Amino acid sequence: MADQNEGYTESLLNIILDEIDDIIIIHDSEHTVVWINRAGTEKFGRSLESIIGKECYTLFGRSTCCDDCPVTAAVRDDRIKSIRKMPKTGERYKCTTMPLSRDGEIKLVVQHLRKA
Repeated sequence: MADQNEGYTESLLNIILDEIDDIIIIHDSEHTVVWINRAGTEKFGRSLESIIGKECYTLFGRSTCCDDCPVTAAVRDDRIKSIRKMPKTGERYKCTTMPLSRDGEIKLVVQHLRKA
């Protein structure tokens, strides 16, 4: 039965994450967005193609990394919780940022934003 599902993992995860109304952003350790769900593209008012490959701070209208960057903090310290504001609306979001490592090195950072 497991063999029948091989190759569907990424598609299945994309479908599930796109149906969540919270914003999910996956970054590399250098702040580059490697994936964002539908809720994120809608909230930021940008297409997936215009977000992927860009630095995350550009989503918040910045040209440099945020002073209190949760991605940087997660790379240093592990799981981080904070509050972030959407630039266009001023809405506040609870932000949880979690690093994912492979072979002892942090490769990705998952950021979960839920309306506060």
